[in-house]
Order: sequence, then structure tokens, then C-alpha cells
Amino acid sequence: MAVPGNEQRSTATRRPLAAAAAVALTALLTAGCTDDGAVTSGTPSASATKQPSATPSPLAEGEEAQGKRAKAALATLSLNEPEYEPNYVESGLERVAEGVHNLSMLKKGKAYEVAVACAGRGAVKVAVADKTSQSVRCDGVPVSLRVENAPAEFPLDITATAGATGMVAWQVSSVRP
Repeated sequence: MAVPGNEQRSTATRRPLAAAAAVALTALLTAGCTDDGAVTSGTPSASATKQPSATPSPLAEGEEAQGKRAKAALATLSLNEPEYEPNYVESGLERVAEGVHNLSMLKKGKAYEVAVACAGRGAVKVAVADKTSQSVRCDGVPVSLRVENAPAEFPLDITATAGATGMVAWQVSSVRP
């Protein structure tokens, strides 16, 4: 039932409410389509598909968890933080899909060790100093490769095999004589 004289006030009240609702709906829809500012695909997020288990499957882990797992696997190779060890040279963490294409400047002729750990699904191919590549599974287990008589410019290339996903951590250390 309309009260005479109130027609103008209820129309004026509805317009700002409708505008506010439209802005709020747009914000919710936009936020629902992104994850930390990145556009997501049509597949459900890791948090949406996560199943309770003792150890998370590689598919249920997000990049951050996979990165932590890969770095932790390399930490098992040393007692301290690698950056503080006297034989530490360089390290990194990358998405498997992006790979690693690094060129380290080393002391020519010295021996070095390259450690790689991949957490996720599939495998990566690791090629050091332009030698034959070695396959490393993305199961979180570190693999070490020793390089004798290293060149001054030391290339490290890590590439994904077909269907591989996850995070790969790597570390170059000098080997004490």
C-alpha cells in the first residue's frame, strides 16, 4: 500500500541500493575468478579439491607447499642454511613449467656438486655443463650430480618432461678437496 507523498523517497532510496548491490556483486564475481591476482583455469583449485590424508598428494599441493617441500629436500643434504655454508655457490626455486636456465660463474677446473629436488608430478630433465641430461622425478627426493673440472661459465638447464608440474629447487656447491 503506497502512502501519498512517499513515491519520490522510495524511488530515490532504491537507486543507490541497486547501484551498491551491483558494485558488490561485481567485486564478488571478480574476486571469485582470481587467486592472488592471477587468472585461474577452469580446473578447481588445490584447496577446493584437497582430500584429507597423512601426506598430501602432489595434485592437492599448491605451488607454495611444493616449493617448501623441494627446498626442504635440498636442506637434508646440509646441516645448516646453505647460504651460510662455506661451499655454497648459488641456488634457486622455479616452477617446473618455466624451467631453470642458469649460468653460474665458477672457478674453472674446480669440482662442484649440483643438487636438484622436484616436488609435484612427472619428472624434469637436468643438464649440467652441456652434458647429457639426467631425469629427476618430481617426488621430493633430492638428486646430486658431481661435476669435475667445471668450466668458468657453468650452464644449468632444467626442463619439464611432458605433463610435469610442480616446483623445482636447485643448488650449486663447491666440493672441498
